[in-house]
Amino acid sequence: MDYDIAPREGRRAARAAPVQEQPNAPARRRIEVLETYFGADGRPVKRKSIGAARVARRYDERGNKVEEAYFNADGKPTLRKGLGVAKIAWRYDERGRQIDASFFDAAGEPVQKGAAARDRALADA
Repeated sequence: MDYDIAPREGRRAARAAPVQEQPNAPARRRIEVLETYFGADGRPVKRKSIGAARVARRYDERGNKVEEAYFNADGKPTLRKGLGVAKIAWRYDERGRQIDASFFDAAGEPVQKGAAARDRALADA
């Protein structure tokens, strides 16, 4: 999923977009939230606690967080401080229970993380 990460007025922008999973399936709505941190000069700045200036989150139709991606002030993927990944994707079972977390580097390539990182990511969802 590509995110529109151009600077915007205000701190957060949200939009809902229909997602077709099958050609004949009814449209489902997912929520995308883009959170940007600004300095006094109105430009995006890195939030020290996470090491990113922008965070993009996607939620499924049940409200489960399915993806979180981190970007620098220039809009390029960057690694989250403390976790060392640029994107986390969560999966849920049919009952809405978290069953997996996947990690990706700044180039979008999968990263293998240990059980502790996976448990932390599942707890953060």
